[in-house]
Amino acid sequence: MKKLFLFTYTLFIFLQSSAFGQNSDSGQSIDSLLSFSKDSLIVLDPSQRKSVTDTIYITPTLEELISKGRKYTFLANEIILELQQPLDTALFNSEIPLMIETLESLRERTSTPNTKFNFRYVNALIRILESTEEKNNALDKIILERLHQLQVYDSMLMSIKKDDLFKYRIRDTLLLPMYTGEIEKLKLNVYSIDSTIYRQELQAARYQSLLSSISMGLSELKRYVETNKTILEKNLFKKEINFIWESYSIPSPKSILEITFDSLRLNFIFLKNQLSQNPLSAIIALILLAVASYLVRKIILSIERDKEYGKIILGRIKYLDKRPIASTMVALLPLVFFLFDTTSITLLTFFIYLQVLFSSILIYRTFPRHTFIRWIVLVAIFLFFTISNLYWEIAYQERMYFEIGCIIFISILWNMPKNFKSEDEKEVNFLKTLRMVTMILLSLGILANIFGRFSLAKMLSVAGAVGFVHAISLYLFTKVVMEIIYVVLENKKDSESFTSYLDFKSIQDRIRGFFLFLAASFWIIIMLANLALSDHVYHEVMEFLMKERFLGETSFTFKSVLLFSALVYVAYLLSNNIAYFATIKDQQQPSTRTKRLGSSILLIRLAVFIFGFFIAATAANIPLNNITIVLGALSVGIGFGLQTIINNLVSGIILAFERPIQIGDDIEVGEMTGKVKEVGIRASKIQGYDGAEIIVPNGDLLSQHLINWTLSDKMRRVELVIGVGYSSDMELVKTLIEEALTLEKISKVPAPKVLMQTFGDNAVDFRVLFWVDDMDIWLDMRHQVMTAIFTTFQKNNIEIPFPKRDVYLKNQPEIRISQKTESIQQNEENKNPPNRDSGDNLH
Repeated sequence: MKKLFLFTYTLFIFLQSSAFGQNSDSGQSIDSLLSFSKDSLIVLDPSQRKSVTDTIYITPTLEELISKGRKYTFLANEIILELQQPLDTALFNSEIPLMIETLESLRERTSTPNTKFNFRYVNALIRILESTEEKNNALDKIILERLHQLQVYDSMLMSIKKDDLFKYRIRDTLLLPMYTGEIEKLKLNVYSIDSTIYRQELQAARYQSLLSSISMGLSELKRYVETNKTILEKNLFKKEINFIWESYSIPSPKSILEITFDSLRLNFIFLKNQLSQNPLSAIIALILLAVASYLVRKIILSIERDKEYGKIILGRIKYLDKRPIASTMVALLPLVFFLFDTTSITLLTFFIYLQVLFSSILIYRTFPRHTFIRWIVLVAIFLFFTISNLYWEIAYQERMYFEIGCIIFISILWNMPKNFKSEDEKEVNFLKTLRMVTMILLSLGILANIFGRFSLAKMLSVAGAVGFVHAISLYLFTKVVMEIIYVVLENKKDSESFTSYLDFKSIQDRIRGFFLFLAASFWIIIMLANLALSDHVYHEVMEFLMKERFLGETSFTFKSVLLFSALVYVAYLLSNNIAYFATIKDQQQPSTRTKRLGSSILLIRLAVFIFGFFIAATAANIPLNNITIVLGALSVGIGFGLQTIINNLVSGIILAFERPIQIGDDIEVGEMTGKVKEVGIRASKIQGYDGAEIIVPNGDLLSQHLINWTLSDKMRRVELVIGVGYSSDMELVKTLIEEALTLEKISKVPAPKVLMQTFGDNAVDFRVLFWVDDMDIWLDMRHQVMTAIFTTFQKNNIEIPFPKRDVYLKNQPEIRISQKTESIQQNEENKNPPNRDSGDNLH
């Protein structure tokens, strides 16, 4: 709208200059009544004639006056429409008081005599001042843009007011009453616009003055806080208070309770401002938590009531069935936190309190009483340390409290391995590692406190206590998330929905690492913040990543390399997971689907990976010509040693287009047989009938003879060779075999066949052919048919011949007991071995 308005104004100025360039005395003959009577219709306003006597006016034509009047009327209407969109005063009236309140609270704290800043909280105050400054700058930008617009409208209005249009009038208003009315209305609009612009300029100027005052105050406070931060950084490892065995000699203007209540009040203001500035995020967070809690509770009740194996399913979970609402809160609070400003230490502490509260409920319901009592003691110390961590100033009175809290915390952790038992070895190892890290931090905090390094001792103690309690809550977060996924999948097992095909173990293996990484990232961020190292680490890491480096003549940064690698890895994960979820029905129930994606999913995987690769290259600012160089170097490598790999890659693409195999097919490749489980880019995976997973390069699938038993359908022909004696009734034999082939799962089309095949040496062979509809049952049907034939042959005295061998001994040597005689006999036998004949008798 504004662009259209500016274009109209420009066009108006151009046309106006053209109109003023016209000369009424040009001598042209215009056959118009209006033009002919201009001397009698248009006159100079008497007020203009009296005010300026020496000015020579060129009287315009009536058409010119009417045209300009319409143009000015249109322009004035456009300005009125633009001015009807006033400044968003609600935004300013809500934001400015909050910023003033924050500023006054901080000023009050800085003006307190003998106040010593807490090193941990100084960093938080700097972030608060920076965020307030950003909001102030954003509002100031809105004000400047509005003032600029008002100046443009004012200049347009001045061009209308200075025009000669208002210097002339119609001699007799009754001749052109519509024109006279338009001019009068235009004058009224001009006066109205002028007053409106003036009022809005005054309003914007008042807001600009307030924002300017806030900006000056923020700058002063920021310099003051940064100065104190520099002093604290220099004195962090220096002695700032007496040794613990010396007398206390540092005066304190406030008691510990006064400092606590003042800090809580200040942090409550920060928390209120944070939530009020993000009302939509707060509402969304509450809705998500409420809806998720309701759905999880509904699923648990559904499993308890409707599931045949509900007790078995609920017996496999540890937390969710006992406290579904508290479990849902533990699972969602770390994720909901990202809806807000994650740099606010007050808001971060508030969310950690909620996480620990609901974690304590779960521990109370699932662990022994003595474990819960120890946990409550640790949580109490954690609460004291975190509240102290929110202090605006250093309170040396809490020195002994910190010393006692650290000793109690260490003693509980020292006895924890003796009292903690778990069937999960990973859980035990996790607790041992966390216990060791916490005890080291708390021990260092005790030593620093003893030797008068109170700020350092406080940071180490807070980091240790908060790190341990927060790590336990995050561990419960990962466990509960896995349980929620488990019950959701199990609740849908009997339905025909997509989730009925999902396997919890495979899903858990795919996403468990992600949630563990997420929890570890949360913990590291909080730990660095408690150690007051987050800003330092962030700046050092960013400086390392952003520094430009050169490899030959090519420049690069580790940030671009990291971004490229991360996006390529994400594309790889997406392609793999898309393939898994798209083919899961083929893998779980291949016989129930007539149209399977099979190897076609390979094309989707390639498309996702290639698309992700180019997005990664674009995001990392990698020129395409460099990619071309890499591909050229790769082609050289292909010529020397990558022929096999490229052959398999190209073979995979050919498999995707030709589709000779699909997931779930039963195939034979060389000496390998099994069921196709996955068609990959380089190799495919075959599940052997003995349970082994065989990785077959795609090149072998194309170069070797491939037998696919289920390419078009899953039918299979079963062949048997049955031999009967020559004395049998052949017609009866055929009839009995045909009766055995009347089983339900034997296909009627094609019909079974019983054929007399050969006259053998000792039997007449019948060839039996029949079909089964499913490849998976052919062995069972073969077994049933052979069992039925054997049984019916026995009942009808049909002989199934088999070879028999009789051994005849013509001479048997006499065995003597005497050793000497036996030795002589052995020698004689060696000289004259007995003659033995054997013969085969077939019955």
